[in-house]
Amino acid sequence: MPSSPGNKQEPVSIEVSGPAVSIVLTQGAINIWFGKKFDKSTIARILLIISKVDGTAEHQKEVLCPFEKISEFENNGYILTSYARKKEKYRAIFVVPFSNSRALEMFMQSISQETEKEDVKITLYWRGGRVRMNLIKEELSRLDCFGTLNVIYKDELAGAVSRREEP
Repeated sequence: MPSSPGNKQEPVSIEVSGPAVSIVLTQGAINIWFGKKFDKSTIARILLIISKVDGTAEHQKEVLCPFEKISEFENNGYILTSYARKKEKYRAIFVVPFSNSRALEMFMQSISQETEKEDVKITLYWRGGRVRMNLIKEELSRLDCFGTLNVIYKDELAGAVSRREEP
């Protein structure tokens, strides 16, 4: 459908990045990379921004743990989707709903602990769209950890066109 002069451009993806963090927003997923030893409070702020804009966002987390520990995750709001024995432990797959504050808090702590040892990449699933993508972009731009903004817009005639900005 051709766009009229009054219509806003539809972003296909929005990337905000800095030296120790990169976030790529698309309509169905948010891909985040946190560098090793990234600031714990900023990790929390980023995830809280996402949960505020879309409380239906979620992450699928795989955990290798003793069987008894599975119920601890469930008691903290994680939703068990499957588990299987793997040698002496269990490989459990959970959904971490961002609508549950206990689950989100536990998830933020686990990401912070992981960044102590290595870079961390996570994928969140959400109901993104132009409005929500722009809301998150605006909220994230208020944090002082991003230096680059790259927006790719849907262009029906000539394909995707990229625009790089400073936030």
